Amino acid sequence: MEPDPKRTLEQDLLFAVVKERYGHLLTEEQMEEVRRAVVGLRDVVRPLRSIRLTNDVEPFATFAPFRGDRNDG
Repeated sequence: MEPDPKRTLEQDLLFAVVKERYGHLLTEEQMEEVRRAVVGLRDVVRPLRSIRLTNDVEPFATFAPFRGDRNDG
């Protein structure tokens, strides 16, 4: 297999972690699908990493009050 120019060291390391932990449970076909998914994360992660947050930005939290046994709104 020829190296994919879009792959990065970070993606290779992430895939190596998955392979080490779960490789014995997955077929070669499934492992290749995992590799494609890890490489595809690059397009998702890039915009998220471009956002610079300062220490005064708090995490977004949702509030859902408890309404007895049913808590679906």
